[in-house]
Amino acid sequence: MAEIRDFLDPVAVARLENLEIVARTLVEGFLKGLHFSPAKGSSIEFAEHRPYVPGDEIRRVDWRAFGKTDRFYLKEYEDETNVRGTLFIDTSGSMGFQSGEVSKLRYAVCLAAATGYVLLGQRDAVGLALGGSTLTQYVPPKATPQHLRGIFSTLSEARAAGETCLADSIHRMAARLHTRSLAIIISDFLDDPRDVITSVAHLKHRHCDAILFHVLDPAERRFPFNNWTVFRDSENPSASLRVDARQIREIYKENLEEHVEILSKGCAALGVDYSFLDTSQPFEVALSVYLAARARRTA
Repeated sequence: MAEIRDFLDPVAVARLENLEIVARTLVEGFLKGLHFSPAKGSSIEFAEHRPYVPGDEIRRVDWRAFGKTDRFYLKEYEDETNVRGTLFIDTSGSMGFQSGEVSKLRYAVCLAAATGYVLLGQRDAVGLALGGSTLTQYVPPKATPQHLRGIFSTLSEARAAGETCLADSIHRMAARLHTRSLAIIISDFLDDPRDVITSVAHLKHRHCDAILFHVLDPAERRFPFNNWTVFRDSENPSASLRVDARQIREIYKENLEEHVEILSKGCAALGVDYSFLDTSQPFEVALSVYLAARARRTA
């Protein structure tokens, strides 16, 4: 029988098709006991009822619903939230690359599902944006379980295709977000890093915050090729190049290091959290980074 710790392994998570189960397993299993204070506030726009759980304020109980059902329910409102969070997933063709059993896109989708689950658990609103060459889908944030299930459904249908113009996608998303929103961007960032930083600065200009998860495949990080190798462009399959991997290894690693440095330093200058991951790393690494960043913002 599988144990919770088994699901630290991205390969094990990748075998689970139901994203709601993935999210609940990751979050409840790895972050058991973690608690953030519920949101305070009110709104005139009623969203739905939810069951009372220990720790909820008694004054929020809908006594009329109790009289009809003999069960305790609380009213939820659209704007009763700490944060409007939007999960941005890069769906360009390069995200489909995998040297093992987990593609970058699948890793990103599972990470996004778990992060959305955390947000809703804190009574924050959750939205979704998908984009590669441009913004292809945008779902405005809401703070209801039904809405999150819809996001899970959309995530499960995401496919990696097309060329990358990540900066354009982020600019388009930024134009749609409410001020003081949070954008969680999950991508391989195989775009001009300076353009990416400019698009993240657009978010900051709109008084939004951002967390960047830079996800690469282990082969992209370590370049484990030792002979003549044919490399194919994952965003343009007809383009290929045969090279002696031994001769370009050091140049490749230097270029990758420079690429990452531009992103990390640019994010630091903007006050944006940046985390470099690969698809072999346990999800708890990324989730811990996110939660630490989230705690700093809510402190």
